[in-house]
Amino acid sequence: MAQEMQEGMWKTDLDWFRDWFNSEAYHVLYGHRSNAEADILIQTLVQSGVLGETGKALDAGCGAGRHARALAQNGWDVCAFDLSTDSILKAKQHGSRPAPHYQVLDLRHLHEVSEWEGRFDLVTNFFTSLGYFESEEDQSAVVKGLSKVLRPGGKLLIDYLNVSHVRHALVPYEVLQREGTDFFIHRRIQGGWIEKSIQYSWDGEDCRHVERVQSLDRSDFDRLLRVCNLRIVDAFGDYQLNPWTASSPRLMLLAEKQA
Repeated sequence: MAQEMQEGMWKTDLDWFRDWFNSEAYHVLYGHRSNAEADILIQTLVQSGVLGETGKALDAGCGAGRHARALAQNGWDVCAFDLSTDSILKAKQHGSRPAPHYQVLDLRHLHEVSEWEGRFDLVTNFFTSLGYFESEEDQSAVVKGLSKVLRPGGKLLIDYLNVSHVRHALVPYEVLQREGTDFFIHRRIQGGWIEKSIQYSWDGEDCRHVERVQSLDRSDFDRLLRVCNLRIVDAFGDYQLNPWTASSPRLMLLAEKQA
């Protein structure tokens, strides 16, 4: 019985992110992510010259728009999208100027947006906002879309977790309190996935969501990107842009679309 309960804790739908990202609890749990943190990262990228000259940028999987706003405030003409209608609503309500152009869109359908084909000088994907999808077809569609909307010579910046660091530093269980709610969090690496089971009580109801991202390493990204005419030109291991190593906390890849 205990084993059945343990396994039940990890059951989730294929598109787990749809309901979870649109829930109020999600924004409570992750609401501590600050605008200042995003501003500092974008400033670091701008001042280092990593992003190149300002132009048209697309923030893919923008959440509530922290990085999109920071790009706009640094001179970029920004479009941004996210699967979560709740996140896009929060982004639009922020009121920053100049404001990015926001819309709701599933990352898997980016390649179908014909008016964006070859339009952008820069595409960004921050904070592990891909790698959710079970099928190879979906994963390929994501990368195809990221490439399709870039002009030749345009840059793609992907910010992902670093799998080797996660394996070494994994915290199997912790309790986080946010705005009076206790979130009971279990973590594991299983079958090529990094999983987080989140249990909490909301309005008197017991709730559970499981986040799952593929354990993609640098070689996996190199393979996925090359197929879509994208070449990795640099790799950073943290938000201070230190060179990537196996022990780095993040895997930030800068790629360019080949002519």
